[in-house]
Amino acid sequence: MKFTKRLNWLFLFIFSCIFVSFFLSWKNSSADSQIAIDKEDEVWVVTDLHYLSPELQDGGKAFSIMQNTAAGKDLVYGKERLEALLFQVKKENPKVLIVSGDLTFNGEYQSLVETAGYFQQIEKAGTQVLVIPGNHDIASGWAREFREDKQYKTKQISASDFESVMADFGYADADARDQASLTYVTKLQSGPWFLMIDSNIYSDAEGKGAPTTNGRLKKETLAFIEEQLQDAQEEGAFVVPVMHHNVLEQHPMSTRGFTLDNASDLRHLYSKYQQKIALSGHIHTQNMASWTMEDGHTLTEIVTGAFSLYPASIGRLTFKDDQVDYEQTRLDMKDWAEQEKISQPDLLEHADYLKDVFNKSSNIMVHTMMNDEGWYDGEKAEEISEMIEPLNLAFFTGDMLTEDWLSENVYTNDIYHLLRDSGEKNFLYRYVNQMISERANKSAQKVSINLP
Repeated sequence: MKFTKRLNWLFLFIFSCIFVSFFLSWKNSSADSQIAIDKEDEVWVVTDLHYLSPELQDGGKAFSIMQNTAAGKDLVYGKERLEALLFQVKKENPKVLIVSGDLTFNGEYQSLVETAGYFQQIEKAGTQVLVIPGNHDIASGWAREFREDKQYKTKQISASDFESVMADFGYADADARDQASLTYVTKLQSGPWFLMIDSNIYSDAEGKGAPTTNGRLKKETLAFIEEQLQDAQEEGAFVVPVMHHNVLEQHPMSTRGFTLDNASDLRHLYSKYQQKIALSGHIHTQNMASWTMEDGHTLTEIVTGAFSLYPASIGRLTFKDDQVDYEQTRLDMKDWAEQEKISQPDLLEHADYLKDVFNKSSNIMVHTMMNDEGWYDGEKAEEISEMIEPLNLAFFTGDMLTEDWLSENVYTNDIYHLLRDSGEKNFLYRYVNQMISERANKSAQKVSINLP
């Protein structure tokens, strides 16, 4: 009798284990497939959060110096922006939130853990989060915390850390995984496949210096990408590749380290499988570039502006039967701040605050370049900065510059003539002309892409 009871208990235990194992396996294999994108549903895209945990800085001198040299990024209110993003997600209910790298400022483990906490809340609100790392996230020797007037090393993020902490946001439920990188694919039940590509170069060991800016795909990863594109073609599925680095040259003066080192290999695959769209980040500007393939198809790569600087961009994708629409919008910090009864002007009018941070960075750039080129004049630097600041804002936000505005504020400006007379060797003159050529009568904030 005792033996029979033990046998029954053993049978129940084994059956329970098998059932739990089957349930977990079913859950992991089908969780993403339950997501369906309907015609009115949105997929949101954010990139380059560069979140620095408040636990890693005390607002002292060392932190202030870092903020002033952060190239327009705001490091003060990263927590509040994520709070506002969560609030906006709950209000508008996008089906998917894509985060295309540089989640952390410089690869601080604590920063990654805290972003995961916000992503968890976003998923509880009903929005699937899909992430990939950026060049600043893994094995960064610049991972620091800031106390009074000193910087101290803090725990870095390893590749296994990133996969573990971000397991719920693409990795655990991936339909297929690349074994050579943190690349994976998520297939929606109704809607596109998201091919999340890890384009970063990082060491398995602890990072010793600056994070590597450029990116490169391993041959194994390229083979994985082709396998997914081929499967999608056979199944009649539409693929949206997401990568931190750019596959197309987005700006004439800013390609090295931003465009993928072996971009031609990836473009070959996109041409072979007639890929129409790609998403990326890394350059911090809101921009778009197109490339016409040999067969006449056009690839459009959309870069969403960095979430960490003005205007805290959110890209919105909608999918129709024969078309994909993309539009850049902006974080509504004021809505969240008012809901939380916050009276702090930097949060209530956060766009104005971010604009001031960005303009200060532009001003620093002007003074630095004039000094480096050996023609520094403080008064002239301020005048040049006054002209360049709105140009730089438009360049980074994707805003259009009208001919009337350019004529009134640039072409008839004595400062522009001063830069022009200094010649093509002058960086600021070349930069002004680049911004004008890319934004004159052209916006990079909205596009519709026809599907085959």
